[in-house]
Parts: sequence; C-alpha cells; structure tokens
Amino acid sequence: MKNWLKTALTLVWKDLVQEWRSRDMLTAMLSFAVLTLFIFNYAMELNPASRSEAAAGIIWVVIVFAGTLGLNRSFTAEQDQGCFDALVMAVPELSVIYVAKLITNLLVMLFLTVLVIPIYSLLYNQSLFMPMLWLVLLLGAWGYSATGTLIAGMTVQTRMRDLLLPILLFPLLMPVNMAVVKAAGAVLAGSALSGYASWVNLLLVYDIIMTVLSILVFEYVIQE
Repeated sequence: MKNWLKTALTLVWKDLVQEWRSRDMLTAMLSFAVLTLFIFNYAMELNPASRSEAAAGIIWVVIVFAGTLGLNRSFTAEQDQGCFDALVMAVPELSVIYVAKLITNLLVMLFLTVLVIPIYSLLYNQSLFMPMLWLVLLLGAWGYSATGTLIAGMTVQTRMRDLLLPILLFPLLMPVNMAVVKAAGAVLAGSALSGYASWVNLLLVYDIIMTVLSILVFEYVIQE
C-alpha cells in the first residue's frame, strides 16, 4: 500500500511539473474560459436578476468545456512520446495510473475554477465567493474528473480521440451537470441547505460510484 501511494504521488508530481514547464494546457484552458465568458457577457444582455439566475449554468458550462481541453491531454504526453507502455509496466498496479491522472485533472479543474470565478464576478458584477458554491463546484469537478479520466484512458489510443472524448463523456455527465446547476443556482438564490441537499447528495454518490467503478475497470480498459 505504501508503494502504491508513493507511486501515485510521484506520477502526480511528474504530470504537474511537466505541465507547469510547458503551460500549454493551462494556457489553452484559461484562454478558452476567458473568451467564453466574454462571449456570454456580450451575447446575453441580461438584467441583474436574470444574470443571477443564469450564473450557475454559465459558470459550469465554461468550466466543463474548458476542462475538456485538459482531459484530451491526460494521457497524450506519454502516448505521443512513446513511453505509455513503459509507464504501464513500471507501476505496481494499473489503478495507480488512473488515480494519479484523476488527482492531476482534479487539481487542474480546481485551478481553472479559482481563476474563472473572480473573472465572472468582475464581468457580471456579482459576488460568487460563497463556501457552499465552492463545495458544489468541488464535487462537480470531482465527478467530472473521475468520469473524464476513465474516458480519456479509453480513447487515448484511437485516432479520433479529440472527437470521441466529448461524445462519450458528455452523456455520462448528465447527472453531474444537472446536480451542479441546480445546487449552485439554489445557493446563489439564497436557499436553505434543505432546499438543495438532495442535489448535493446526488453529486457525492455519483462521485464515489464513478471513482470506485473506474478504479475497478481501468485495468481492463488499458489492456484492451
């Protein structure tokens, strides 16, 4: 178990250092997110009340679509450099690769969220610094990363991986998308926790199920 955790943390550190040195993925994700926020800002001339109602949907759409750019590169570095097979043989269990990629993708998603929220607040003149909103987005990012990492592992060796990833991923994310938008919208509307607790519970259950299921099937996905 100690060796398993050490290997997972090593892979996470490797991915983060590699991305920080190149910054290709982070730059692309942030640029896409900012441009999308500007498009929403100028395309939807909403009054303050309407902006408040649409905030949850706009923020989550921006995060999901920008995050897809990062998911596309989850396994491509090893694949393009021809060292993916060596990575598979080097780890004690293939589930280590999945957990490491999941943690990396989750950290990238959280980093993107931390940048998107202040930009949205400035553009729309709306304060979004609410603890429960951040919790909902955290649970949404966890579910997104858990599912997306598995799908990215399935499509990495295909020639149409950039197209297949969103086609396979987005239908599986329907429960997450609905729960995040509903819960975040309730938080922004000032509703009590009891009014959206069911959506938060749905997110938590989805995250746990998808993470455990992905760990169990990842070995077969990679071998096939």
